[in-house]
Amino acid sequence: MNYFSTRDKSLEFSFKDIFLRGLAPGGGLFLPAEIKKYSQEELNNLSQLNYNELATEIIFNFCSGEIKKEALSSLIQKSYGNFKDKEVVNIKKIGNINLLELYHGPTLAFKDIAMQVIGNLYDYLEVAKDKTVNVVVATSGDTGSAAIAALSNRKNINLFVLHPHNKISNIQRKIMTTIGGANIYNIAIKGSFDDCQKIVKELFNEDSFRSKINMSGVNSINWARIVCQIVYYFYSFFKLKKNNISFSVPTGNFGDIYAGYVAKKWDYQLINL
Repeated sequence: MNYFSTRDKSLEFSFKDIFLRGLAPGGGLFLPAEIKKYSQEELNNLSQLNYNELATEIIFNFCSGEIKKEALSSLIQKSYGNFKDKEVVNIKKIGNINLLELYHGPTLAFKDIAMQVIGNLYDYLEVAKDKTVNVVVATSGDTGSAAIAALSNRKNINLFVLHPHNKISNIQRKIMTTIGGANIYNIAIKGSFDDCQKIVKELFNEDSFRSKINMSGVNSINWARIVCQIVYYFYSFFKLKKNNISFSVPTGNFGDIYAGYVAKKWDYQLINL
């Protein structure tokens, strides 16, 4: 699978390239060259899988050139082994509404679902084998704690977490500042989350600096985040066994709902957003 930049479609990148870079050159976002269209037979087969098996099948579409399916399956099993629900997510019925629970990971944030996989991908792809990787992330609370839980004590990886000073909850602040190894650096920024995000984007746009420090990112700009989040849209669709589902999605940087949009592109009958 090759990827291109939304600001320069002539450039081609591998999954390993886009995983490490996060943001494309010139400030663009990475997109896959193609999105698989599932047949009805393929959807029927996918519907029989548990969450880990389904995640393996979906994610493999985007990284088949970099990782074998058996290795990906083991990586996903390892990533979700510490989730409280063996199926990773859970669906509860409340009146006429089905609530998709995404908080069974180590930090109780839905970001764990992608971040735990990303943490193990950093090791598997050996992006920090020859040179230390410096991961920079902006957070309003949840992303930072999930990133810390996923990247703490990873060899040759540093994580710099930018959060708005006095504008996150006490619980979020305590989680981010009381867990993590010596490779974790918390930085309080005077301003809002948008100010933190602006700093991160500006750093990525300084291409020579980004290359010099081997900079990477795990915000929603990283396509690997989107890939992992696509899975629970399919899982919900299969579990509810309805021809059409409407999702109401709380979202900040639009990454969560964008994952649903990509899932919809696989099968236009799948969901409404």
